[in-house]
Amino acid sequence: MRGISRTRRAFVVACVVVAMGTVLAGCSPAAPDKLEPKVAPPAVKEAGTLRVGVDLSYPPFGGSDAGKQAGIDLDVASALAGKLGLTAKFVDVKPSEAATALAAGTADVVLSVPYSQESLSRTTLAGSYISDGPALFIATEGTAAVEPSMTLDTLPAIKIGAQEGSAAWWKLQSEFGAESLVGYPTIREALNGVRTGVVKVAAGDAIVAGYIIRDMPTVHLAGQIEPAVPLGAAVALDNVTLGDAVRAGLDGLAADGVLNAIRTKWVGSLPKLKLPESTEATPSTASSATP
Repeated sequence: MRGISRTRRAFVVACVVVAMGTVLAGCSPAAPDKLEPKVAPPAVKEAGTLRVGVDLSYPPFGGSDAGKQAGIDLDVASALAGKLGLTAKFVDVKPSEAATALAAGTADVVLSVPYSQESLSRTTLAGSYISDGPALFIATEGTAAVEPSMTLDTLPAIKIGAQEGSAAWWKLQSEFGAESLVGYPTIREALNGVRTGVVKVAAGDAIVAGYIIRDMPTVHLAGQIEPAVPLGAAVALDNVTLGDAVRAGLDGLAADGVLNAIRTKWVGSLPKLKLPESTEATPSTASSATP
C-alpha cells in the first residue's frame, strides 16, 4: 500500500465494500505487486504470514457467507496483513482466549479484544478498528433513519424484547426487572419482534443487530444502553515490534478509509456508536481507527 495513488486507493476502498471474502484480493486493476514484508520472525512466527486470531463462529465478525469464511474481522485481518506486506492466515480464537493464544504462539494477533483493564494487563492492544456495545432498536413506518438518542433514562415503561442471556438482557433485567423483558432465543427474533410490532423496543449487540437489520429497512438504532467499547488488535505484551507495526497499519487503514468501508459493508448505515467521554480503557493511539 506504500506509495499508492489516490485513484488506486479509491479503487481499493470501493472494492472493500463489495468483496465478500478477502478484502484486497482481486481489487487491483493490474497484477498485484510482490509483497515486501515489513515484519519478520521473531515478531511473527511464520515468515511472510500474519496469523490472526478470529472468532469464526460469531457473525458478522467471523463466520461464513456462501460457504466461504467471511466477516468484519477477516476483512480487517486481510487488509492489515496487506499493509504489513504479509499474507493473512486465520486462526479460530475467541477474544476471551487472546492472552493464552498469544502467549502460546498460536496467533500473532487476535482481533475483537475489548479495551478493558483486564485486556490491557494481559496483552498489548495495538489500536482499535471498530466499537460495539448493547443498544436499543425501534421500528418506524418508513425507512428514514432516526436520531439514536434513546437512553435507559428516557426508555418508556414498556416491554422490551431481547435475546435471553445476552449482555443487553442482563443489563435491562438489573435496571428494570425481569417483568419488563420479553425473551427471545436469538437477537434476530427480538429484532423481528420489533419489526412486526410485537414489542416496541428491542435490545441487543449493536454491530450484530446492525448486520441483521440490513434486511429490515424499517428497524433503526434508537440509542445505546451504555457507552460502546472499542475493539482492538491484541499482540503479546513483549512483542513491541509487531505492536508498533499493527498500530501503524491500522492508522494507515483508517486514513485510507478502508476501516470505514469495511464497517459499511457489514452494517450498512448504522450510526457510529458513542464512546465514553473519558475512560482509562479508551485507546490512546490509533484513535482515528475506531469507526
